[in-house]
Amino acid sequence: MYSEAELRARQKGSQRAFYRAMANGSSGAALVDLDGIQATVVPAREWFSIFNSAFYDDPARLEREHAALAAAYEAAGVKAWAVWVPPDEPRAPALLRRRGHVRDTTPMVFAADIDALDLAPRRELDVVRAPSWKLVAQVNDRAYGVLEPWSLAAVFETMADPRSQLHVACAGGEAASALIAREQDDDCYFWFVATTPDARGAGLASELMRHALREARERGCTTTTLESTAAAEAMYTHLGYTPLGRYETWESRTT
Repeated sequence: MYSEAELRARQKGSQRAFYRAMANGSSGAALVDLDGIQATVVPAREWFSIFNSAFYDDPARLEREHAALAAAYEAAGVKAWAVWVPPDEPRAPALLRRRGHVRDTTPMVFAADIDALDLAPRRELDVVRAPSWKLVAQVNDRAYGVLEPWSLAAVFETMADPRSQLHVACAGGEAASALIAREQDDDCYFWFVATTPDARGAGLASELMRHALREARERGCTTTTLESTAAAEAMYTHLGYTPLGRYETWESRTT
C-alpha cells in the first residue's frame, strides 16, 4: 500500500509530465522553465487557463519569477493563464492576489492503489478502436459546451505522446465518453474525463475508467491519480479513490 505522501508525489509527477507533453501539442506551444517553476504556454487557446498553467514548489521562487512568467505568457499572446497552488500551501494566494490573479477553481486531488479498486466490468462498452486526439477533444467539447471556433482539439493538433492512452466509448452509435490515461512512472493519470450530456447517468465514464485501469495494470501501473471538478467528485469516490486535498488555481486574465 502506498502512503498519502507517496500518492501525492505520484500525482504531482504525473500532472507536470502531462503538461510538459502538452507543450508539444499545438502550433506555438512551449514549455517555460524558470527557477523552480514549470509553465506550459498554449497560444492556440489563449483564453483557456486550464492549458496555460504554471506549477511551482517554492512560493519565494514564484514571487521572484512571477514577472518573467507573466511576460512569457504576454509575449505568446495568451490572455488567461493560471498558477496551481498545491493543497495546504498558504503563502502563494496572497502573493497572487497582489499580482492581479483571482481564485478560479479548486480541483480535488484523488488517488488510489490500483489493486485496491474493484475493476470488474459493470456493463458492456462499445469502445472506439485507436481513437484520435481530435475525437477525445470533440467529446469534451460536447460535454462542456465548447463551440466552434474554440474547439479544444486545437490544443492537440500535433500531439504525439506514446505514454498517453486514449479511450472513447460510444452510446447509440456516437462517441459519448472519453478520457486520457497517461502512464508515468507506474502511475495511471487521468485527464479530460468527460461524458456528453445525453449519455450521462448510465455509468459510462466509470466503466471506461475501469477499462482503462485494467489495461494500465497489465502494463505495470500500480497507482492512479487525477484532479477532479466538483461535479465529478462523487464518481471518483464511488470508484474507490481517496481525496487528498484541493488545489487552487489562481487565474490572471486580460480584461
